[in-house]
Amino acid sequence: MSEQPGELSASVTRLPVAYADTSAAQLGFSLDAPLQEPLAREDGEIDGITVSVRLLGASHQVVVDDGAQRICETVACLPEVTSALPKSLQDSGYLFSSRIERADDDRLAALVEQLGVRVTEQMAAGNPSVMGVFPGDPHAVTAIVSDLSADSISWHTWHTYPQAGEVVITTSVIHRGAATA
Repeated sequence: MSEQPGELSASVTRLPVAYADTSAAQLGFSLDAPLQEPLAREDGEIDGITVSVRLLGASHQVVVDDGAQRICETVACLPEVTSALPKSLQDSGYLFSSRIERADDDRLAALVEQLGVRVTEQMAAGNPSVMGVFPGDPHAVTAIVSDLSADSISWHTWHTYPQAGEVVITTSVIHRGAATA
């Protein structure tokens, strides 16, 4: 299901809001923040497990729900998200890692092009994925790419900050059969 205003392609959306976050240092992390109204969203299901990838401005939420347990990963600049973004976290079959990379304009341009292709390919393969492009800077994007397999559910995110020359990259994995919360 696609809920994307101003679509550029099936999975790349021109977001209708100004870029709000100013740097990677502002991002917080939560596994239990309340659901936020997404600007763009893609949902999918594998073996009764629902995966919803959601763009929240320059932030994201990924919700994985198997009917008994739900994880709601939120990386955002929100009042409800007060924990600092961890470099790594492991909890009951859930693994999270993040890193910040420096990127000049040329690297950002190449990354945005690669992300558009990757998001489109993953959507074509049936994996919920989405990318939002903010007005005013074609390199200001947030992207989520998921991969659903028999053994795990994983997703990668990219939050670009062209004005600071930064990219925040996160990787999350839930091993199937393990508790998700």
